[in-house]
Amino acid sequence: PPSLVIKNSEEKAPGTLLSKMTSNILTDVLLDDRCDEYIEYPVMLVDNDVDTKNWWFFLKVMLNHYIAVAVTQPMFAGNYKQEDLRMIYSFQHDYLRPFVDAFEFMFSDRRGRDSCQIWNLKTSKTSLINDHQREKRYCFRKLLWTPGASRGGSQILINRSHKHGKCFSSIVYAYAAHLKSSLHIPTLPRPKKPRVVWVGRDPSKEANPSPWQRQRIINNQDEVIAYLRNECSKIGIDLVVADFYGDKLHTSYQEQALLVSRADVMIGMHGAGLNMFHFMPFNSVVVEIHRGTNAQKNSENYVNHVKEGKYVATNAQMDPKTGYLTKEPIWETLKKAIDGWYKLGTSN
Repeated sequence: PPSLVIKNSEEKAPGTLLSKMTSNILTDVLLDDRCDEYIEYPVMLVDNDVDTKNWWFFLKVMLNHYIAVAVTQPMFAGNYKQEDLRMIYSFQHDYLRPFVDAFEFMFSDRRGRDSCQIWNLKTSKTSLINDHQREKRYCFRKLLWTPGASRGGSQILINRSHKHGKCFSSIVYAYAAHLKSSLHIPTLPRPKKPRVVWVGRDPSKEANPSPWQRQRIINNQDEVIAYLRNECSKIGIDLVVADFYGDKLHTSYQEQALLVSRADVMIGMHGAGLNMFHFMPFNSVVVEIHRGTNAQKNSENYVNHVKEGKYVATNAQMDPKTGYLTKEPIWETLKKAIDGWYKLGTSN
């Protein structure tokens, strides 16, 4: 709305990555007689630059919003004592998808959405030109908006090799800790034995429209899971499966996060689902199975940024005709990852 004044904050910290990501923040609010009604409580506007289907792109958006809230916290602090920061979404099609609950958990009352609230606001050229012909105008006293959120998060969480890829990031570490605490994921004593979670990959054509996606389909995935589960059971370790597709597509955000948070070793084919590693305890292990190329560094860079945990990579041995994954080499890699988890517990 025209009642908002945006000032550039980059002059306070020239040249830093954080200042560039938060260069346009809400710094002042003016009264405007063109406003018929004011929203008094603080509001975060979530626009449609949010991928609600892909864990990697979605968590980058969450990181960018986390940074925005941290930077503007002093401007909202007085309101937080009286009113929770509330959310308003500018998209309708994906509004009911489970991931959207993350905004409520991380930045509002930590309960998720209790109700479905959609405003259909009409705008027109005449409403901006002739005050007598316009609809009722609502203005926000304090509105936080992070435009280009998915692109901003890409400057810290990067899925390729880069010069800071092996560096610790206090921003990523703090974000990861808040991500888990917002879901009430407790910090528990390290178990005597780890639990393994296999991240399932949706084999449907709808979920794999590109050749790059199709070449990562494991046609004998159920057989691989059964084999690994049996091998794990021989050494007294449980293996669970995170397969949130098909009839589990609408599993709640909290339930998905809590399932993987109870594991200590994650394994799966390279894909967005491996980014659920963000919810696992610090000092966990992630095993990434590559097919054809290992240029994608999502998981490896994240482990480096939090400096707690271990990253293991392996190249898949797959039959090009059947798309069957050879099971035995995967178990050998997983066994080494389990041994690595034990060593993490003795290195502190």
